[in-house]
Amino acid sequence: MQVQHSTEKSVAKSQQSLKSRKPGWRVVLGRAAWFKYTYERPEGDDLTLLGSVSKGAQVGALAMTAEGAFVQVVGDHRVPLKTKEIAKAVANAPREPKPNFSRDIPTWPAVCKESPAPVVIVKKRRVAVMP
Repeated sequence: MQVQHSTEKSVAKSQQSLKSRKPGWRVVLGRAAWFKYTYERPEGDDLTLLGSVSKGAQVGALAMTAEGAFVQVVGDHRVPLKTKEIAKAVANAPREPKPNFSRDIPTWPAVCKESPAPVVIVKKRRVAVMP
């Protein structure tokens, strides 16, 4: 019968594997990634939209300010992010996948001014008459 001797190295490895890793920032670059969280910025705006950023429940568009700081944007709300952590995530970030078919991001349809006015019919209410 063979007996396995436990070594200190195997105990240290098992303790390291039991420790939970902190979830890091996940970044996806491209217009389709940030379009879900905010709108296109006009020329001369201090934000440059890069993609999307997420960490746990924190999800939003990733943008860079004119000063070079990273921010998370949801609508008009901005949350400053740690530049060092985000720079690492951006360096390892995948670009948005290129689809084989032509897929444009849908835009809001233009208002049709020639549509007919809606027809509203008001009917009389029935009134119960008591004998």
